[in-house]
Amino acid sequence: MRTHLVVASPRTSLGEAHRLLVQTGVRYLPVVEGERYLGLVGERQLRLPLAPWVPGHLRADPQAPVVRFLQPFPQAHPEEPLEEAAFRLEAARVGALPVVEGETLLGLVTAYDLLRGLLELLRPKAPATRLDLLVPDLPRLGEVFQALQATGTPLVGLHLFREVGGLGFRLLLHVGALDVRPLLARLEALGLRPMRP
Repeated sequence: MRTHLVVASPRTSLGEAHRLLVQTGVRYLPVVEGERYLGLVGERQLRLPLAPWVPGHLRADPQAPVVRFLQPFPQAHPEEPLEEAAFRLEAARVGALPVVEGETLLGLVTAYDLLRGLLELLRPKAPATRLDLLVPDLPRLGEVFQALQATGTPLVGLHLFREVGGLGFRLLLHVGALDVRPLLARLEALGLRPMRP
């Protein structure tokens, strides 16, 4: 979540709001009155009404207050899990969510912030080799752990995802070994072939 935000007041003109977006390079401008969050205006919302080539009936007065152009944006709560915010962002097809508690704006979380958080979760914390396995059912997971133990291959990270279509589970392993041939041989003997060695 970003907490150092460029914000506008409800009385900020449309032209000034657009200038703030262009000068600071941000794409979303929260509108607040004191501590109270009123809404969010995006760069795409402002681009069209201010474009000189737009027909007159679609053009907006650059002096009009930005509060007139607020559109409902979904919000995130500061305590909600990362994936909930990501689902809401994707469902609404927007690039940012205001993080609001009560009526107070605490920050903004962007698609880039969520991607960075996801990579942090998936990135192993030590040098590792990646193995991608398709495991037909949960009991077979025990065989993977036994193979790791039998070959003395240290486990650095593990992620488990249900495969679509009832194909079982995708197991993403990060192992602390450069030579994974003994582990691969053991897994293949069990009928578990890596999808990506």
